[in-house]
Amino acid sequence: MKIDNNFSPILRPAIRECDENIASHSLQELYEIKKNRLGLSDRAIQKLLGIQLNSLKPILGGTAKQINLVNFIKLANFIGIEFEQLASSYLPTMDADVIGEIQDARDAGYLVEMFDLQTLKKCGFLTSENSTKNIVSRIKKFFNLKSLYDFASDDLGRAFSRTKKTSNEKMREFWIRSAYTQFISIDNPNKYSRSKLIEIIPKIKPYSRNEEYGLITVAKALYSIGVTVIYQPCLSKEQVRGATLCINEKPCIVISDLWKKYPTLWFSLMHELYHVLYDLEDISRKCYHISSDYGDLMLTNEDRADYFAQQILLSDDKLNFIEGYINSHINVLSYAQQWGIHPSIIYSTYCYKYDAWAKFNKYIPNTTKALRTINMNPFESSELVQNAKQIKKLLIVNNYE
Repeated sequence: MKIDNNFSPILRPAIRECDENIASHSLQELYEIKKNRLGLSDRAIQKLLGIQLNSLKPILGGTAKQINLVNFIKLANFIGIEFEQLASSYLPTMDADVIGEIQDARDAGYLVEMFDLQTLKKCGFLTSENSTKNIVSRIKKFFNLKSLYDFASDDLGRAFSRTKKTSNEKMREFWIRSAYTQFISIDNPNKYSRSKLIEIIPKIKPYSRNEEYGLITVAKALYSIGVTVIYQPCLSKEQVRGATLCINEKPCIVISDLWKKYPTLWFSLMHELYHVLYDLEDISRKCYHISSDYGDLMLTNEDRADYFAQQILLSDDKLNFIEGYINSHINVLSYAQQWGIHPSIIYSTYCYKYDAWAKFNKYIPNTTKALRTINMNPFESSELVQNAKQIKKLLIVNNYE
């Protein structure tokens, strides 16, 4: 603790003795200790410091509604402690209402620094009527936090260590932390097997033909070999397609509902499985990887992941072949059945290549039916931990096989 150099050498020993007991005394007690040791009266101290008694006493008693900053600094110098330490000693003596106002102001500052509150309101996570206290309560309960300030206190928080964040960066952190919290709670007990994943991947695409139960069946199979898959909707203009995390040395995948098109769910799953196969070690060091329509946010091989996903679902040879029959819906249905894929995968791949969405969009279903069975929207729940428990139960119980 620094001693004010303006005090005379005669007084410094008394100040050091006082410093040793700062943590165990209130501000009033620190003042009285110093006053008694110096043998000064309140009026003498008032004249020495240039503080009126009617201003000094409310500060010492913790009843001052507003404090003159200069007077507070003078008092810190007199006692012989840093300004921040004096403030810490003063805070517990203040009225509860005043302390509450200070805490609300501190919380509000943290909220605007760490969260994009406007976007969270737009997506329905918060309501426009939420006060600071209600927002803090909502976030703490949602993430199962003891303190609001625990939001970014772990390794994942250090991956978002920028002090000044854009709106997109705040929403990205909120989105990925939501997934991280669920994966920690799910805690897949199965050992991850890369060799078994390689065996499973070629067998996945036929399940795309079952809109309602195909995706959840594949998620169950992946869960059994240590790969956990959950769904989270997009929350911002970040255009997130999916993400891959590595938690407890096991791969965890988030698929999103970008563009609300059914084939995109399968493309996103295959894209992230590429990252599991070939980038897991890199992801484990960086904490997470997000796949976005704006490009790769953590890695450099998104084109390879896209190509991998496309070839697994519909190879170049098959796409080139079907282009000659694309205007015949009956032929598309026939070849989709023959190749073991949902016909919308043919149409969406073709539309992506030739920008023909307006013509064939009617053959591409939305994600509603598939997402009904894989899991609910986590951002509509009050607690991610409870949401995760339901997902885990869903992935373990063989209801759809």
